[in-house]
Amino acid sequence: MRLAFRQHVPRAKRALSSTLALFLLLPILAGLTGCDNRAEGEALAKTGAAAADTLAKYYDSLIQDTIDTWEFEAFNVSIRNSMAAAAAGGAAPQHPITFDAREQDLLQKRLDALNARAKLARRLVTTYNALKDLSTFDASGAVKSSAEALATEITGLTSLPQAGINPSTLFGMVASDIAGWKQSRDIRKGSKILLSIVEGLTKLVDAEKDVYKSITEERGNKAIIVAQYLIENKMVLALPLLQKVPDSLGIKLAGADKPVIDAPTIAGLMEMIRVRMLRMATLSAGAADSMSAGLADLATAHQELQAKRGLSLDGVLAAVARAQAYVDEINKLREAKKSE
Repeated sequence: MRLAFRQHVPRAKRALSSTLALFLLLPILAGLTGCDNRAEGEALAKTGAAAADTLAKYYDSLIQDTIDTWEFEAFNVSIRNSMAAAAAGGAAPQHPITFDAREQDLLQKRLDALNARAKLARRLVTTYNALKDLSTFDASGAVKSSAEALATEITGLTSLPQAGINPSTLFGMVASDIAGWKQSRDIRKGSKILLSIVEGLTKLVDAEKDVYKSITEERGNKAIIVAQYLIENKMVLALPLLQKVPDSLGIKLAGADKPVIDAPTIAGLMEMIRVRMLRMATLSAGAADSMSAGLADLATAHQELQAKRGLSLDGVLAAVARAQAYVDEINKLREAKKSE
């Protein structure tokens, strides 16, 4: 019914309605809607969406690393107690190792914080995508909705354990600024809101990136312990990992369907696993550094657009491409492990 009704609305009136809708857009778009820089604004929106999407995927990787770390540590605690009991002739150890509640609570807080950051990044993708649709009749509603949701995500950010920084100090009053604009319609104030969000996110990633790097390192260290126990106790078929070498020659390892039993092969397998864990940690660190640089360049691009100094997105695009390549490679390593 709505479409049929609009068909009878005079073209001039529809054009006026569209103009009014764009005029009433949330002013975080003010720097993007001028006739002289619309193309640059759309390019910035596209680039910003790509940067936010890659950041969300990186947080997803850190979330999986944290889950793996939690489960690996639970396993390691159990096997250490079992080994202590075996050494004592089956008696329960007098001083059992415990995976205490405080440590598990910190892991849960880390998960909560990373999930909140991933949600914020995805909400930023939605906001940037709304910017690209400014020419549509309903663009104002989409932008307003995504901006309000963005404010909610910012308010919900919690501190990442060991990072030593409170996110609220980085984003300032952005959430209240968005809410306050709905009453004041202050164009100058509103036009700076999106820039403030990007600047806050840039500072957040830069302040926390060392913790991001440590998360993947910690996972790798615990994974090595689990792998060594499983291999040495003949609980897994580890030779398929070595099969990668003869695969390139078109041959197959003898006894690849049997557990590894000799010490030299076990030592070789453990070195391969250590190298793989090191690769994942190196890739994750590279993604953290690249995202930090990319977001900083994105904030600069917003400043350039507002000042009408000419827009340069090359630095953002290069940094985001590097980060995405690192994340893709990490995912390939994860999938490779599943198939072995």
